[in-house]
Amino acid sequence: MSDLDTSMIGGSPSFPTTVWSNVLSAGDPSTPECRAQLEKLIRVYWKPAFAYIRTAWRKPVEDAKDLTQAFFAHLLDKGRLARLRPERGSFRGFMKQSIRNFLIDFERAEAARRPDEKLLSLDAAPGELDRLGPAAADDTPERAYDREWFRCLFATAIADLKDRLEQDGKARYFEVFRFYCLEPEEEPSSPTYREVAAKLALPETDVANYLHYARTEVQRLLRERIRDYVASDDDVERELREAAAG
Repeated sequence: MSDLDTSMIGGSPSFPTTVWSNVLSAGDPSTPECRAQLEKLIRVYWKPAFAYIRTAWRKPVEDAKDLTQAFFAHLLDKGRLARLRPERGSFRGFMKQSIRNFLIDFERAEAARRPDEKLLSLDAAPGELDRLGPAAADDTPERAYDREWFRCLFATAIADLKDRLEQDGKARYFEVFRFYCLEPEEEPSSPTYREVAAKLALPETDVANYLHYARTEVQRLLRERIRDYVASDDDVERELREAAAG
């Protein structure tokens, strides 16, 4: 997670006991929430899957898109998701193994690489799909997958943070968070509290308090999302440690 602020991961809170409700609902067409959960699942996982496929095969963007479509069609065929159980490990790990197995069967993948009906929309900003590939000559599909998995998860948590702070009348909190934590990705160094305070016309104490609150919320939102795809609280922390080390 080299280009993300690892301090946002924070310590370990407690969670209510849950199961992979999103995963299991997405794989069971008899449930009324199947379609919504399936779309949510694909939104989170299509870019990591694309990154894995492109890095593994060093394929051009369009070929990798076709294979990503074929992989998800394969994943949803014959109720594979509905048969999953949390005790077998994290959903992130299951997905990586599933893609690996799918690509091993080269002939099947080649035959399925241009499905008649597109299962999902692979829409991305201009140039983004070119980025979703090997970061270096020795990059592995597993690292590419994990890197993009956490990037997508983090981006979704940030969008949720913005929505929730605005709904709570705390839009200034997000402005502080954005200027201090997000915009510095394009700068050589992070701004100081004094610089943020001057830019946003706030006392430095408010900058510190708003930033602490927003970071705490991001930590909670990240764990909340990961918790849907693992079996226990310990697994949440393991997922976050692996993401931070990636």
